Amino acid sequence: MRAARIGMVVGIVGALIVAPSVSAAAAQQTRITLDFDFVSGEETFSMDGVVDCAHGTSVSDPSSATFGGSQNRGRFTFHVVKTLTCDDPIGTFKLLVDVAQNADRSGTTGGFTAGEGTGAFAGIRGGGEIHGTNYPDGSGITDVYTGRLTIAP
Repeated sequence: MRAARIGMVVGIVGALIVAPSVSAAAAQQTRITLDFDFVSGEETFSMDGVVDCAHGTSVSDPSSATFGGSQNRGRFTFHVVKTLTCDDPIGTFKLLVDVAQNADRSGTTGGFTAGEGTGAFAGIRGGGEIHGTNYPDGSGITDVYTGRLTIAP
């Protein structure tokens, strides 16, 4: 009787482990390159991976932005929700971005998660790392997002 219960528990746990991997789409390595010009406020991006997007625009939601740190104490941190809109294929998705200024203040490092997709990006999920490099004149930053994203059916 005890062996049967143990066998049943092992079977259920095994089914739970296998089931999500069978029904979920495979995550793909994805790279998003986003340029943010601080002077104009323009944010543009391109994306290769789970969905290829040659050109799109991004908007940082000002109501979601929180900042921390100080130039004289600690490192600057930034937390924001960005909405990315791709021109072709048409669709939008959101990124939750959390970064901190590098020790040498040359850029930022952090992480992101993706979600709330529409159109070609419906069902997008996943996340990864961000590495930002300041423009040489300090007027903007190029963020490179690398991670594993999936589009769930």
